[in-house]
Amino acid sequence: MQKIKQDEKRVLVIGGGVGGIKAALDLSESRKKVLLIDSDYAIGGLMTQLDRTFPTNNCDLCTVSPHLSATTREKFLQVSPMTELTSLSGEAGDFTATLKTAPRFIDIDKCTACGECLKKFPEAVRFTPGLDPRAPTCMRYPQATPYAYSIDMEKIDDVEALKGVCKAGAIIADDSEQEIQIKVASVVLSVGAELFDPSVLDNFGGGKFANVVTGLEYERIMSASGPYQGNLVKKSDEQPPKKVAWIQCVGSRGINRHDVSYCSSVCCMYALKEAMVTKERFGKDIETTIFFMDMRTFGKDYEPYYNRAKEDFGIRLIRCKPHTIIELPDKSLQITYAKEELSAMIKEDFDMVVLSTGFRPTQKTIDLAGTLGIDLNEHNFAKSGTMDPVTTSKDGVYVCGVFESPKDIPETLVQASAAASLAGAAIESEECVEDASPYPPQRDVDGEDPKIGVFIVDCDGEIGQAMDINKILENAKSNPDVAVAEAFKLSCSFEAMEKIENLIKEQALNRVVIGSGSPRVQEIMFQDMLRRAGLNPYLLELVNLRDQAAWAHNDAPAKALEKAFQLVQVGISGVRKAKALPENILPTSQNALVVGGGVTGMTSALELADQGTFTYLVEKAPVLGGQALNLSKTIEGDDVAAFVKDLVGKVYANENIKVFTDAVVAEHNGVPGRFTTGIKTSADAYEQIDHGVTILATGATPNRPAVYGLGELDKVMTQLDLDSILENDESKIKAMEQVVMIQCAGSREADNPNCSRLCCQAAVKNALRLLEVNPDINVFVLYRDIRTYGFQEDYYKTARDKGVKFIRFDLDHRPVVREEAGKTIVRTHDFILGQDIDIEADCVALSTGLVANSDTNKELARLFNLPKTEDGFFLEDHVKLKPVDMALRGFFVAGTAHSPKVIRESITQAHAVAGRARTMLANKEITLGAAYATVDPIKCAVCLICVRVCPFNVPFINNERHSEISPAKCHGCGICVAECPAKAIQLRGWEDDQMLAKLDGLFERYN
Repeated sequence: MQKIKQDEKRVLVIGGGVGGIKAALDLSESRKKVLLIDSDYAIGGLMTQLDRTFPTNNCDLCTVSPHLSATTREKFLQVSPMTELTSLSGEAGDFTATLKTAPRFIDIDKCTACGECLKKFPEAVRFTPGLDPRAPTCMRYPQATPYAYSIDMEKIDDVEALKGVCKAGAIIADDSEQEIQIKVASVVLSVGAELFDPSVLDNFGGGKFANVVTGLEYERIMSASGPYQGNLVKKSDEQPPKKVAWIQCVGSRGINRHDVSYCSSVCCMYALKEAMVTKERFGKDIETTIFFMDMRTFGKDYEPYYNRAKEDFGIRLIRCKPHTIIELPDKSLQITYAKEELSAMIKEDFDMVVLSTGFRPTQKTIDLAGTLGIDLNEHNFAKSGTMDPVTTSKDGVYVCGVFESPKDIPETLVQASAAASLAGAAIESEECVEDASPYPPQRDVDGEDPKIGVFIVDCDGEIGQAMDINKILENAKSNPDVAVAEAFKLSCSFEAMEKIENLIKEQALNRVVIGSGSPRVQEIMFQDMLRRAGLNPYLLELVNLRDQAAWAHNDAPAKALEKAFQLVQVGISGVRKAKALPENILPTSQNALVVGGGVTGMTSALELADQGTFTYLVEKAPVLGGQALNLSKTIEGDDVAAFVKDLVGKVYANENIKVFTDAVVAEHNGVPGRFTTGIKTSADAYEQIDHGVTILATGATPNRPAVYGLGELDKVMTQLDLDSILENDESKIKAMEQVVMIQCAGSREADNPNCSRLCCQAAVKNALRLLEVNPDINVFVLYRDIRTYGFQEDYYKTARDKGVKFIRFDLDHRPVVREEAGKTIVRTHDFILGQDIDIEADCVALSTGLVANSDTNKELARLFNLPKTEDGFFLEDHVKLKPVDMALRGFFVAGTAHSPKVIRESITQAHAVAGRARTMLANKEITLGAAYATVDPIKCAVCLICVRVCPFNVPFINNERHSEISPAKCHGCGICVAECPAKAIQLRGWEDDQMLAKLDGLFERYN
C-alpha cells in the first residue's frame, strides 16, 4: 500500500469526485503539495457513472478521464483511497489531521487489474456493479483510479490460494488498518451527496416495480460500461421500450413525508438529456414524455438545449406532477395525472418510468462536518458564506461541489478551483527547479522507414454502433507500412492506453494513427501516451471518427463506413510525413491583467495580489464597482453597497494592484505567458504593460427591452428600478396596493434566447421586501417557469406562504399592459380558471435580466482574438471541464462576462480564475507546443503580405531583408502560410508535404 508522506505540510482535499480531483489538480499545478483522500477504493465519484453530460451529450468517461489519469502522475499530488479523516485539531495554517486508511490487501503499484482474483474469488473482490444482474466481471468503472482491485479478506478461506492466483504478486495478506497524523495548512471539503432513494415513497413504485428506475439507473442501463453493454432495455424482460416517461422533482420541492423543500438544480437538464439521447441512440420512434412542474434550464446555453429537445427531438412535455404509478400484469406502468388546464384525471401507459431524484447529504458527511467543526444549514449541507460560497464557518476549511449546495458539474468545477485557490494561499508554491522528466528518452526515428500503428478506440460504443470497425482495420492494413491495426473499446480505459503503449514499444512503431473522438478532449491524452512509449508526441495523427463519421452519418451506415475509410487513410498518409518536433518553451511574465473593475474583477485582483502577483486592474468607468453599485441587497439580505465599498478600499490599499479607471485596452500582442497590452485612459495617457495572464471580468448590461410599456408607461419599471425605490423611498411602497411582476421580459425570446438566471430570485427577493415594508400589499408574479434553483426554492416557498400570487403564462397567452382611465391594467390568462383576468397595478416590475456588454465584448474579442457565444458573452474552452478557462491559453473569464449570474456566483468564479491563473504563473515557464511558422529567406520576396495579414502583428522585415517570425510570439494560426504567394512560409506540424500527402492519399485511393 502506498505510504502517506508525513513530513510535509500540505492542503488536504477530502472527497475524490470530480470536484475533489479538480481542486487537487489545481493545487498541484500551482506547485503546492496536496493530499487527496477518499473513503472509497477508487476515485471518480458520481460523474463516472453517467452515460452522457449535457449540453454536449458527450461521453462522461472520455470527459473525466484526463482528470482521473492526471491524478496518477502529478508531482505534488498524492492520492490515498480508502482513507478517512477521524479528527482535525489546531487552527488555520497549522492543523493536525488524523487519517485512518483501511486495508486493501492489494499492492496498487503491482496490481495490473488482470481480474484473475475476481474470477476465482468473486465474492471477496470489492466492486460496485450497480444494476448489473450478471456475475461481477469488472471493476467499478473502466478507468478506475487507482487501477487495482480491493479484497474483502474476511470472505477468503484460503489465503494461499488467493496469493497463488495473482501472477503479479500483488496480494498483501497481512495488510492492516493504518492511522497516521499529518500537518495540514488548510482543508477542501468535496464529499458530494447521495441521490434520493425513491423506494421509501408508496406512490411511484421505486424499488418495487421492475421498470421504474431512477435517473442514475437509467444512465447505467444506457452506458456501454453498464449492465446491458449500452443497450436500452427494460429490466423486466430485457426488451427495448417503446414509451418512456420521466417524472421530475421526486422527493424534492415538496411538503410530504420524505420530501425536501429545495431544488436539486440538475434534474430537469438530466431528464432532457436522457430523453434526447434515448431518441438519438436507440430510435426516433421511442416516445419520450417528461412530467414537470417548472423546467429549470437556467444555465449557460441551457435554454436552447431545452428548445432543441422540444423542436428537434419531439420530446413531449406535460406540466404536472403525477400522483401514482400502477404496475400492470404485463409489467408495463400506468401513470395517473391531471393537466393544469383540465379538471379530469388522465391515465396513460408506459413501458418504463424514470424517477428524477435529487441530492441528499449522507449521514457520513453530516458526521464528517462534526469532526471538522463546521456548521450545517437547515438542510444538512455545509453552511457557506452568503457572499463567498466556498468558505465555511471554520477558518481554513473550504467547501466545494454538491455538499455546499446542489449543483451541476461546471459549477462544481468552478467552486473546486475557487476553494483550491483560497486553500492554497496558506502554503507557498514549491520553487521551480530542474525536474527530472517523468518520461523515458525519446527514440530518434529520423531516417527510419514509417512503421505505423493504427488504433481505433471506440467512444462508449458510438463508433462501433454506426459502422463496422473490423472493416476499417482491414482497410487500414492494406497500407504496406501499417504494421499494427487493432481496436479497443474505450479511449479513457487505462487498460486500452496501456495496451497501445506496449504495442508501440514491442512493435517498434514510429508513427501512430488514433481513430477515436474529438481531439479537443483526447489529443493531450494520446500525446502523453506517446511520450510514455518513448515517441515524440507529434508523430501522431488523430482521426475523429465519432464526430465526423458516426455522428454525422448515423442514419447512413454505408456512407459512414466509406467516410471512415477515407478519414483513416488521410491520417495514415499524413503521419508518414510527420516529424519529431521540439516543444517551444518560454519564460513567463509574473504579472496579471484583470479587465473589469466590478465585484468579480476586484475580487480576482485582490486574491492574485494577496498571493504575490502584481496585478493591473482596468475599468472603463470612472469608478470601481460595476453593476453592483445599482443593487442594495441580496436575497440572503447582505448589504451590497457596504460590501462593494469595503472591496474598493482593499483594492486601493493593496500595493500589488495598479488601478486604471476611465481606461480601455487599446492594443494587445504576445503569446500565452508573455503578453504585452497597451492601456489608454480618458486623459490620453498611454501605458504599455507586460503580463502572463489575462482575466476578463467586464460584466454585463441590464436589459431594457421595449416590452410591456417599458419606457412608455409611468408605472412600468424594471426590478432594478423597484430595488432602488425599496432602498431609497419606502413611502412610495407604503402607498401601493397592488404590484404586478412579469418574468422573462426580453429573455427566452428569439432575439435573446437564453434564460438570465437571476430574474426569478430577484422577483422573489423584491416581493418579500415589498411585504416587509407594506404587509397589506398584494403582489402578483406572472411567470413562465419559476427558476429558484437550489436553496433559493426556500425563498420562493416563503413568498407563497406570505400570500404572493404566482400566475403562469405562456408565449401564446402573453400578459398585456395598458393604461385605461388613468389606471394601469395588466391582463393575463389564468390556466386554472380558464379565462383572462385583469389586475390593476400601482407598479409593474419587469424582470428583464442581463444581456452581454456587446460593444465592449466585441472590441475585446477583436483585440484578444477570443471567441464569443451567439448572444455575445465570452466563450469558455470547455463547458464541463474548463468552465472559466478560455480557448486561448492564459485567458480566463469570470462573472457576468461569462453569463448572467448572481453576485455570490460571480465571486466564486473570481476566486476560480485567480486560482487558474496561478497554475500558469507558478511554473515560471510555459510550453507553447511545437506549431509556429518559419520563413525560408531564399524564397521570401519581401512582399509584406505576411506582415499585413497576421492578426497578431508578429512578422517583420529584418535587417537581412526578409520576413522573420519569432517563435516566442507566433500563435500558429497559419494565416501567413496560406497567404504567402512565394510559398516561403511553413507551419511546423502542418507543412506542405504533410498536407499534400493527406490529399494524395485520399484521392489516389478513392478516385
